[in-house]
Amino acid sequence: MRGESIHVFGFEIPEEEFRAGFDPDVTVRLLYQDGFTDPLRWTGEAGGFGGEEFTALGVAGQLARGPAGPATVVLDSLSWLLLRQPLPVICQALAQIPRAAASAGLRVTRILALLHGDLHPPGLVETLRSLARAVVGVGPAPEGVGSGGDAPRLASMLQRKGTGKVLEKEEYFTILSGFTPKALGEPTGSVPRDEDADPHSAADPAANLTFNLRLSDTERRARDGVPLPFHFSAQKKSSLLEASDSAGKIYYEPDAADDLDEEDPDDDLDV
Repeated sequence: MRGESIHVFGFEIPEEEFRAGFDPDVTVRLLYQDGFTDPLRWTGEAGGFGGEEFTALGVAGQLARGPAGPATVVLDSLSWLLLRQPLPVICQALAQIPRAAASAGLRVTRILALLHGDLHPPGLVETLRSLARAVVGVGPAPEGVGSGGDAPRLASMLQRKGTGKVLEKEEYFTILSGFTPKALGEPTGSVPRDEDADPHSAADPAANLTFNLRLSDTERRARDGVPLPFHFSAQKKSSLLEASDSAGKIYYEPDAADDLDEEDPDDDLDV
């Protein structure tokens, strides 16, 4: 996101708390759309960003107030919106934001959304997961992972590439003072999954069978020496191609049951 403006639509914490801890080179690029102070427009004061304004056109209008160039949209959080608007409305808005911004001459490179999975039914979470190109799920790590005063967490990452390939990976991490992440390594025995690869490609179909599908060298030579019925030897080919001295003839003798008519039966047809 270097060189991009970052538009944060915040509904859960005030702007000062959101900016706390970021480096100055990051905060200077943050444009905070305040949806925390008066999300339902009860005070009637101008400014801010109400929850009912979260539409593709509403978001594009806020982006137009920022600097030109590529922009990243951050939603803090998507759960706040989903508790107040239907899922189809939110999904349609997310899909239409890049197009609405492009119509205004803007370019949205990515949309980052925070979702509290424990606030929603599993079906809703899986629906949003299927729509995202990248998903990072954060949860507690099993006991025994980490050392000292670290509070380990487990990050489960899923990425869908433009080619349709899906990659999955898990990694332990912790957050140090100053919001600095520290990687603690991957779970033991964890191997990055590639869902595009065929899980049966490395399996041997001839393994663990009660009969043998393979041939030994001796059996293979014996098989190659067996003449096939459609392969003719040179002698048989020459005998088939030789011209016969006597020409074949076909004789037909009509019997009493045959009804022979010398006239053409189609002569009376008017074609």
